[in-house]
Formats: sequence, structure tokens, C-alpha cells
Amino acid sequence: MIPTTRLWALLALLALPMMAAGFSPGLGGLVLALDVLVLGLAAVDFLMARRARLEVQRKLPSKLSVGVANRVEVLLIHRSSQAVQVRVRDDVPDGFTATPEEAPLQLPPESQTRWVYRVTPTKRGKFSFGDVHVRVQGPLGLVFHERAFKVGEAASVFPDLRGASRLLLSGAALDLVNLGLRQLRRDGRGSEFARLRDYAQGDSVREVDWKATARRNKPVTRVMESERSQSILICVDAGRSMAAQVDGLTKLDHAVNAALFLAFVAVKNGDRVGLVVFADGVKAYLAPAAGRGQYRKIVDALYSATPSLTYVDYLALFKELNLRLTRRSLLCVFTDFLDEEQASTMIDPLHRLARRHVPLCLSVKDSALLGLLRRPPPGPEEAFQHAVASELLMDRELLKAKVSMGGVQMIDVQPDELSLAAVNRYLDIKARGVL
Repeated sequence: MIPTTRLWALLALLALPMMAAGFSPGLGGLVLALDVLVLGLAAVDFLMARRARLEVQRKLPSKLSVGVANRVEVLLIHRSSQAVQVRVRDDVPDGFTATPEEAPLQLPPESQTRWVYRVTPTKRGKFSFGDVHVRVQGPLGLVFHERAFKVGEAASVFPDLRGASRLLLSGAALDLVNLGLRQLRRDGRGSEFARLRDYAQGDSVREVDWKATARRNKPVTRVMESERSQSILICVDAGRSMAAQVDGLTKLDHAVNAALFLAFVAVKNGDRVGLVVFADGVKAYLAPAAGRGQYRKIVDALYSATPSLTYVDYLALFKELNLRLTRRSLLCVFTDFLDEEQASTMIDPLHRLARRHVPLCLSVKDSALLGLLRRPPPGPEEAFQHAVASELLMDRELLKAKVSMGGVQMIDVQPDELSLAAVNRYLDIKARGVL
């Protein structure tokens, strides 16, 4: 039995005359009788609330996406002949955010009512949803009868695959601009002829096929595509610095989301895509291959990737790549540059790899440090933090400059821009024929 605000208010009102009963002995008995009456009504209200016949079902998506507000549906089946007021709350896994956490609902007689809320996971992996808790309010509004419905079930949280899913559902060859991703370049000046199409506003004059234009009596454009079956190796750092939280997710989660989006676009573009997960050594390796089956292998490999609280051995990684990669490849290395001592060990081996391959380093900016520098320090302690943050970011910029000097390309953007920036650069490299 859980008292409502109404019951507490009634008991508080009866407490006032009880205090006055000390001056009027005849009043005490009356107040006591009223207290007993209110408690009796509460007991009756509780019994009536218990009589409500309810069933609960929960419907989860087959796959939850990390860092995304996923839709969860709770179905309440009411089999009683009287309408009831209830409050519903779901047991979500620790660390997940439910919005809203609970909801008041009116259940009509003999009805089915759906409550939809959003749950945002902060980690990838397997988790369990617990019971659904329902508080049934009695018809007098004095008490709740709380019930826990045993509908626990397991849920798998995957990287955010929404960008890749939109591409898959579009059925387009690779027309990313039409999907609303305006930052993605649509450069049709590749190295291989694809097809002819009618001239469209914005096409370059250099792309017009004048012989076809003369035959058809209207402007015709040549559509070129980049060379296919090139080799892309995505390298994901799973070391200690990637465990840092940025905008609600770890840096590793941001890297995984971007890596999967890049892998999907590359596979859809006909390229051979591989994967390396590394920390103090190589944790997982998938040799570059083509096809959707390879993409599913990459998803499975990154699904369980977690940051190791160890240093990153870049030398061991690049030695491994030097042995395994016999074909010129685009190396997309998702890593972090905040730890200067650790990240400086990548410079020389990465520059040596740049003689045979096309290295691209990708990282996310630390928005917490940048936000700290935007605010003037109000006191001595904050001034010290301000100075440390400034020094860290300065060292980071110097390290990025050293890495870039050896022909290594760099991307350093906000977390929500990483996926688009990675695909932009990949398409740009293919369009320029660097591979």
C-alpha cells in the first residue's frame, strides 16, 4: 500500500484538531474516530485497487543503437469493468536513460493501452530489461497498489547503424546527397565511365558528351565513377584514451559509429574493406574483402569492442600491417591525440607506411576541454584547470602538425561530424585517384 498525496493531506488536516483536543477533551474522541474512518477508507481503496486485472507486455526493437533514443513500447491490457488510473515505470538497465521515466495513464474498462517511451543506451553489448512496475490508484484516490510484472528480457545494443540503414533502404547506387547528407560530396569525375544521362543544372561543361548531345539533340552528361575494388583498412584504437566520454558516449563509440558508416559506403561502392582493432596489440583483424557478408563481419567485430585500460602500441600495429598488407591501401586510423607521449610513437612508423599506402588519421575533438577554455576562470582552481586544458590542446595541435608533415592526412572534428567527415575524405581520395 502506497499513500497518495490526497491521503497525506487528509491525515495532515486531522492532525490540527488533534492538537486542539488537549484543550477540549471531548474533541479527541471525534478526531480519533475520523482517523479510523480515513484509514478504513484507505484499506477499502487498497482492496478495490488490488481487484484491477492487468496484463503487461513489453516490445523492444530487435537491435538497440548506442547513443540513440530507441523506441520501447509497453502494452497494458486491462480486463476489469471499471476504469482505473495507473502510473507505469520500466526497469531499464543501469546507465540507460529513459524518457520519460514514468507516465500516468487512464485505462478504460476492457481496453488495451500503449505507453511509448525512449531509452538511450550509453554502452554496447548485451543487457537485460527488468520488471515493469505499475501503480494502480484506488477509486477513492487514497492509495496505490504497486505491482511488478515479470517481463524481463535481454537486449543487444549495437553501434549506431542509422546512417548505413538509410543508405540500404534508399536503393540508390551511391546518391548520398539525396538522402539529406549535404556534407557528402557527389564528385562524378572518377576514372571509369559509368553511363550517360540527361544534362542537369549544375553539371560541369567538361562533363558534357558532345557526340551524344549531337545524336540526341539535347545536352547529355557523362557519368564517371571511381575505380572499384580498391583496398580500405579501417583501424580502430581501443586503448585507454578512447574510454574518455565526449557528448555522452566514449570516444571509442564515436569511432565505431563512424567506422561502420565508412565501411558500409565503401562496401556499397565496390571496394574491399578490412578492419583492425588494436590497443597494446592487435585485438582483431579482418583482411580486406568485398560484399555485404564482409560488412556483417565488421559489425560483429565492432559490436563487442571495448576500450582496454592500457597504452597503445602503434609500432606493433604498423609492423603487423606492413607484413599483412601487400596491396596499396587506404588506412583509416581512428585514434586520439590527447596523450602526447603515447601518440608521438605513431609518427615515424606511420610516415614509413605512407610510402606504400595512404594513411588517414581521424579523431574527435574534446568538447569538454574546448568548453572550459571558452569560459573565463572565476577562481584560482579554475585558472589552473584552464592552464592545463590550454597546454593539452596546444600539445595536441603540435602533434597533429608533426603527423601531417609526412604525407599523412588528418581529420579532427566534433563527434557528431566524424561519420560524414570520414566518408567525405574517402570519396575525395577516390575521386582524385590517390589510391
